[in-house]
Amino acid sequence: MEKLRKELNKWEKKKERKVRKIWKIHEKKITKHKSGITLIALVVTIVVLLILAGVSINLVLGNNGIIARAKEAETKSAEASENDLKGMNSLIEQMESALNGSGNGGKTEPETVPYLPSDDFHYDTSTSVDTGLVIKDVNGNEYVWVVVPRTTAVYKTTGLGKTTFTDADYTSIENDLKEYTKTYRGSISYSDVYYPDDKNVGWFADATAYNNLKNSMLKSVYENGGFYVGRYEAGIDTTTGTNRTSKGPTNSDGKYTIEGMSTPVSKADAYPYTWVTRTQAQNLASNVNSGTKTSSLMFGVQWDLVLAFMHNKGNIADSTLTSNSTAIGNYRDSVFQLSQTGQYAVFSNFSLSSTWNPSTTATTSFVDSSRNKLVQPGTDGILVTTGTSEKNKVMNIYDIAGNVWEWTLEKTSHASNLCAERGGGLYYTGSKNNPAADRGNNNTTGTFLSDGFRLSLW
Repeated sequence: MEKLRKELNKWEKKKERKVRKIWKIHEKKITKHKSGITLIALVVTIVVLLILAGVSINLVLGNNGIIARAKEAETKSAEASENDLKGMNSLIEQMESALNGSGNGGKTEPETVPYLPSDDFHYDTSTSVDTGLVIKDVNGNEYVWVVVPRTTAVYKTTGLGKTTFTDADYTSIENDLKEYTKTYRGSISYSDVYYPDDKNVGWFADATAYNNLKNSMLKSVYENGGFYVGRYEAGIDTTTGTNRTSKGPTNSDGKYTIEGMSTPVSKADAYPYTWVTRTQAQNLASNVNSGTKTSSLMFGVQWDLVLAFMHNKGNIADSTLTSNSTAIGNYRDSVFQLSQTGQYAVFSNFSLSSTWNPSTTATTSFVDSSRNKLVQPGTDGILVTTGTSEKNKVMNIYDIAGNVWEWTLEKTSHASNLCAERGGGLYYTGSKNNPAADRGNNNTTGTFLSDGFRLSLW
């Protein structure tokens, strides 16, 4: 390994012209050789490409780095050489994409590694890490990579380079992330800890199960410098389903289940997936296509990391996220133009109309003939389909503020309303305790037409 490090230092000093010449030689060998490929040829090839793409040495030499993956590929080649060759060529294609300005937006940074969850996903090459990198699965669901920098500025006590993790390490990582996002926590005493739920089917069996999920998230964020979050609020595809109008279903014991409920999507122009309990939302989220990764609701610290990402990469003022989010969300006092393809339902007197209107349909005092949503009095407003307004998009993430409250796995400090929800709702103003950073509370059976959720992957 030390020898390889020295070779890397030598290669970094060579001119780009000479490096590209080396690459062409190895590319020719790879495409021609059908019976297999040596590990060293693969390593040399990919290292050269990584150098050109500006990837750090740590990404090459780390425990989950490209060399470790290459060794795994070599082992599997003994069992299936053709599949091995296919996989290696796929790696090469990805590196070529990075060189050509495609792939993950042509942007690979030492501080973050936006992986693909599986072959079911691909990068949206029109996006990048700096603008909000989007991936799509085979069904059209979209997710955005949330950067959590792998730097000592973030992990002040944990440090970098850990390869094994104890309970103390997970605690240290969590505390560092909470310190990093303290602006969005304020003085609130909510926390990502287990609490029981005997009113729903499918909640965590115990604290161990909850902590195992949280630790897997913390480890992934630490090692990869980020995670994926749904580009849109979880929705119901308007082409295959209808919007929910009441809570349920329940089993023979009266406990809430997801029996017969449709699979949520993360797509534009979907009905927001509302009328769900926190546990129903978690069960639905954990059953979506996540490739080889994990899907779930966000923990509280993840929501705060999304806001930090919007501030650091999107240059959104902290005051917009913590004090008044009217400018970036669907609230009764916000004004924005609906998309041509979006829909909306009128919310008045704490009741939602059963009619969903095309954005081009004007309704007195709610939406004008130019598709502009208008300021509403009292608690009136409109519920919009997912991603209906470009104004309410930050770093390619839609509706993090307003529209529907979004369930998280965080525990509140309230005696009975233990379930935390974030981001404010359509019938509130964007200020007064309802900005993007706001934390609401409800009980384990609580649900409403403005209670929704958002998917995350890690």
